Amino acid sequence: MNQTTTADAVMLPTDFERQQIFFWLKRVSSVTSWRRIFEFYKTWATATENSAREADERGWGDKTALPQAEYALILKGLAHCEEGMLRLGKGNKRVFKFDANGEFAMARRILFHWAEMTTRIEMGENIIDEKHTPLWGKFCETLTSACQAWQECAIHILEPRYLGEPGRTLYGDWLRAELKVMPFPKDLAAVPNPTDNTFVSTDNYTPCSGIWEPIEVPKAPFLSLLTGTPKPQPPFKIMGAMNYLHEGSKAPQITVETATDNLNLDTTWRLLWRDDRYGEGEFPEEEALYRFTEPKEVRASSPGVWTADETTWAESGAAVSVTGRWVVESDLHTSITLQQGQKLPLHQGREVRWVLAND
Repeated sequence: MNQTTTADAVMLPTDFERQQIFFWLKRVSSVTSWRRIFEFYKTWATATENSAREADERGWGDKTALPQAEYALILKGLAHCEEGMLRLGKGNKRVFKFDANGEFAMARRILFHWAEMTTRIEMGENIIDEKHTPLWGKFCETLTSACQAWQECAIHILEPRYLGEPGRTLYGDWLRAELKVMPFPKDLAAVPNPTDNTFVSTDNYTPCSGIWEPIEVPKAPFLSLLTGTPKPQPPFKIMGAMNYLHEGSKAPQITVETATDNLNLDTTWRLLWRDDRYGEGEFPEEEALYRFTEPKEVRASSPGVWTADETTWAESGAAVSVTGRWVVESDLHTSITLQQGQKLPLHQGREVRWVLAND
């Protein structure tokens, strides 16, 4: 499939880019990605707790910009994020929606309230008593990391607030550039080509959550008013980028990009992949390959191992200094036994710190 280049023609992904987009949409909708987001959110909440506690200890409870009441609100957001992550891990995709089931939509509110607030503070529109707000720098640092991790996945997966918006993913200059720098495994699987096809047209209700691709469908003949609209037949001509659509929500329009304009068009969506992950408590092996780009962390040239107060830590990728059982610092239910010299693995697709268990 060749990319369209004329000024008035729609830009379309190549076959290889379609493979990348398919893999990417599975990755950012995975429980692995949302567990990772939860960890960044939790780190931000911990920074808030430390600030509020220190302010109280110094008698600044009525002066700090991060009082206990604000920490309680952030804890509520964290609880929604955790609940969404747990439900998703059991196969519940309704957590992505913007309704009463939308745990992630509720988790987002306080997170991006503070993202906007810190931006206004930096610009001088809002003022806080930073002198009496302990650990303000750490609060802002962990907030930024949580927002970056969130946006890498959420922007193309979570249902928008205004349900009449077109599909969130469009192929154009931005996505083409992003695909070039995204991490992908060496060998990408082919995009599914179902033989038993499911279709849904713009403004009709989507029958299942999953990855759908917009296709061109010829206008139905006049007689179809009497006989019914015929089902689209292969070969299918795509109209734009795949999108992750949500069961029970109306199928959106597609946004397409030309060299000079963006257009919103009605379309017919073809189901490529139904998202039925995690329902049986099983996790795809593919998720061990998932890598993420945000936040961009500055790391040492090689993973470290260090000891303090008789506790030994090590990072994913480090060769362990002693034989023993190692536990994920942020998930004490996960452990692995390694021999001296073996390297600690990733956990749920990301680099973590491991602690040597004192059995």
